[in-house]
Amino acid sequence: MIFNSAYRSLYQVCFYLLIMISGNHAYGVDDVKPRVHANNFLLKQKDTGQCLVVMEELEGCSSEENRLIDGCVNSNRVVLEECNEQNSEQRWVFDFQNKRIHSSQRRADLCLTRLSKSLSMDICQPTSLKQLWFFNQQDHLFSRVDFLDSLAFVKLLQSNTDTPSPVTFNFIDSETGDDQCYLSPFTGRVECSGFEVDEEALQQQEVEFWSWSGYWPWQPKQIKLTEDLKLGDFRNNHCLAVTQCHVDSVGQYDCFGGVKVQVSACQSVSHQTWRYDLVSKRLFNKQAGEQFCLSWLSGKFTLEHCLPGSAVSQRWYFAQGKGNKYAERGQLRWFSNSREHYNYIKALDFDPIVKFEILNKDSQGKDCGYDPIDGLWKGLCTN
Repeated sequence: MIFNSAYRSLYQVCFYLLIMISGNHAYGVDDVKPRVHANNFLLKQKDTGQCLVVMEELEGCSSEENRLIDGCVNSNRVVLEECNEQNSEQRWVFDFQNKRIHSSQRRADLCLTRLSKSLSMDICQPTSLKQLWFFNQQDHLFSRVDFLDSLAFVKLLQSNTDTPSPVTFNFIDSETGDDQCYLSPFTGRVECSGFEVDEEALQQQEVEFWSWSGYWPWQPKQIKLTEDLKLGDFRNNHCLAVTQCHVDSVGQYDCFGGVKVQVSACQSVSHQTWRYDLVSKRLFNKQAGEQFCLSWLSGKFTLEHCLPGSAVSQRWYFAQGKGNKYAERGQLRWFSNSREHYNYIKALDFDPIVKFEILNKDSQGKDCGYDPIDGLWKGLCTN
């Protein structure tokens, strides 16, 4: 616990120093790898031309206790006002690993917080769902608290709540040397705007080869990925799958965020292909990509945005099947107590015994890659 506390403190100090040193390009240092922050962007309402801005911190209102005083209600409050790129109080920093949003002009230990009746910059809390924020592929912002209504927090900011307009990411200064390129808050990778896409062709295209980037800015530890896997009850030719959807055809959250995991006849297709990270104990679908994790939460077996830390709802392992339980070897288990290991199958159409199959084979036709059970390399192929 002492180490964790010290680490957090060191992180906050480093975060603050980099902001102060970098000026208008907070965290825009090219030789810092992996790059884990999207910087210098506006949070702009799509149809109104208004942006999120932090109100002034009032004197004597910096502590949590004082913020409860009537005179401190508006201290550090976040509101909508006319966008102004020159206003530093409208510039934000997104922390991929912790899914937090910081103001580029406020203390590093303050995070954008979704309160019950307003938004505010509040002291960062490691386990607070109110401070978890996500972007979808359309660059729309939503709060983890507003899981069922992504625009709920917007309704707190505008008087007309009948037609709320989404708040979106709008970069100001390029961090890549190209005026059209920026670090995406959705993927953590450099993306470039201004290129036309044939939407109809994308909708018809099946993702045959997903390029696992090896660049996972939200992961605090090094990853150890298996090769491609199938998950399912192979005796009955049943495989776990997600709804087929091209990664660029619609808003990513609408496509994969919250999509149910289903059972279908096994095929060689990407939406039935998975990879397992032996470090974080997470499972990723090949078509959905690295941003989404297999989740079991509140009776729902779905893909969700990968949460920071060791979220139990997204942790999985494969049974070792020791001794008289050898028949269970390789079965997919949820990382919980023994009574709930297989509860996730209640969300499926039948009661399958979900195991894995490694798709990569060596020259002798044997499994090749990291074994999802013990993490050891197997087969004659090279690592």
